[in-house]
Amino acid sequence: MAVPIVFGQLSYVLMQFADQVMVSRLGTEQLAATAPAGLWFFIFSTFFLGISGCVSTFAAQSLGRGEKEQGASYAWQGVYIGLAGGVFGMAVWPFADDLFGLMGHTPEVTRLEVQYFQIRMAGFVFMCWPAALTSFFQAVNRPSVPMYAAWFANGINLVLNYLLIYGKFGFPRMEVAGAAWATVIAMGVQTVILQALFLSKSLDREFQTRSRYVFNWQKVRELVRIGWPAGLSFFLDVFNWGVFTSLLVGRCGEVQMAAHNVAINFLHLAFMPAVGLNHAVAPIVGQWIGRGNIPMAKTRTHTAIKIAICYMTAAGLCFAIFAKPLTRVFFSTDPQVVEIAAVILILAACYQAFDAVNIVVLGALRGAGDTRWVMWVMSLASYCVFLPLAAFLCMGEVPVSRIPGIPAGWDLPGLGWEAKGAWLGATIYTIGLSGLLFWRFHGERWRDIKIFEKDRVSVPE
Repeated sequence: MAVPIVFGQLSYVLMQFADQVMVSRLGTEQLAATAPAGLWFFIFSTFFLGISGCVSTFAAQSLGRGEKEQGASYAWQGVYIGLAGGVFGMAVWPFADDLFGLMGHTPEVTRLEVQYFQIRMAGFVFMCWPAALTSFFQAVNRPSVPMYAAWFANGINLVLNYLLIYGKFGFPRMEVAGAAWATVIAMGVQTVILQALFLSKSLDREFQTRSRYVFNWQKVRELVRIGWPAGLSFFLDVFNWGVFTSLLVGRCGEVQMAAHNVAINFLHLAFMPAVGLNHAVAPIVGQWIGRGNIPMAKTRTHTAIKIAICYMTAAGLCFAIFAKPLTRVFFSTDPQVVEIAAVILILAACYQAFDAVNIVVLGALRGAGDTRWVMWVMSLASYCVFLPLAAFLCMGEVPVSRIPGIPAGWDLPGLGWEAKGAWLGATIYTIGLSGLLFWRFHGERWRDIKIFEKDRVSVPE
């Protein structure tokens, strides 16, 4: 179940990794611009991805209850939510200048950020729409379908990157804009493939995928009720990393930002396969809950945690040990960038095992429908621990007076350790969060959650 999802997630990471490597050949400013712009694009998609991801919760529990056709209906409702996300993306598009103008980056970096972000937002629907279909395929034990679609799209992205970034074989040299258009086109192709396979004869015979397209307000309401806390948690988590990247590290200069971006790209290779385990364990837990077998749901989750810990620990050690040569080969020969990136990777290696617990347990709790508790805990931990601690360690002076309602002169002193300090704060936060999430899962408060409306009517929560 997990292996195809891991490879599918790895494909998406490699797509972003290839973009960064190819863009890095253009210069430090281009490298410093594309990562924040891509991150903020992803931030705006997280709420819709969180809701669409809960399609796997409903489809898996429906499959466990012997109601296969209901899973297809929930998938269609997830597609409609994804289309609404596309409309939202176009509404955000005009505000790119204001968004990146607030971040205090150099004029050239800001211009490139806006350019990349606006092109990606034009294809926003191709991020949200396939998320619902991917969740469905994972929930019904067909995770290889989105994996193959993702790898095919990855190949298209690589070819288009080469043609459009550098202007090869008669194509215009678009540089950063070319990287953005390559990704949008590739993800559009992936969406078409997934939709066509969802409507195939074999799936229609088993799940009635062609006849369950009718908009169902009750199912949308169920998806939103369970999905909005998951979506908000996902949004806040990635948003906080956006603040971390753009408003903390980004204000330390282009060299610090470039080193941060280098480290992030390597760390994606460590945690995205674990995100694949997150997506795998959610429908597995959902199916066993649908069958009424809580011990098996816990056993499968513990297995996934062990796999994730082994992988992420090994990957973190490799990145820490070989940080400098990897950075030189793939991204930059600037000695300052190499030195800072190496320190960041060593810090990140310290929390890889704990982050493995976070990622897998979040998937298990989502599969059980336990999304509201996660939302509240992650929100409080982020704004009471993560960002304040990272700001204190990163900045020489924490500008508290910029917060509305705080009088001037109330700025707080900081240690001024720049990117290294910010990442030390992230390390402490990640380790602490893993304890909270594992405690919640081990306590089994999630076993009595009712995600279906008909169950809530007959057995009040």
